[in-house]
Amino acid sequence: MAKTTRLSTVSANLKKQRLYISLQGIMSKKEVERLYTDIRFCASDLEPGFAVITDLTHCRIGHLSAIGTYRKIMHFLLEKKVGRIVRVVGGARVIYVQLLKLSDKSQGYEPEYVATFEEAEALLDEQIKKQQVA
Repeated sequence: MAKTTRLSTVSANLKKQRLYISLQGIMSKKEVERLYTDIRFCASDLEPGFAVITDLTHCRIGHLSAIGTYRKIMHFLLEKKVGRIVRVVGGARVIYVQLLKLSDKSQGYEPEYVATFEEAEALLDEQIKKQQVA
């Protein structure tokens, strides 16, 4: 199942219990509101403990007017009992990562940061392998 909001996309993989969010371009308030609707739709069949991979490599900036909706997204994920959250930030985006980390404390969960989508998938796949062995 997948939903598209202009440039950004949201999809779910029920077998892997993962929600994929890809943000692209400049995130307006209207775009983030569409994203919120798509996230609620795609996450509806995921089990508690599902993982989220958010790809920020092509996202340039978000409007301050969308902060309230971003918070609604965070609260929704917490209510759905999200497990691990991995953010794909690309290569040398140290300042961007530092800015994102400033907001992490208020979210109630601690995202992990990786450079590539493949790295994010491998990180979560490794967790599944460890759980299967245990």
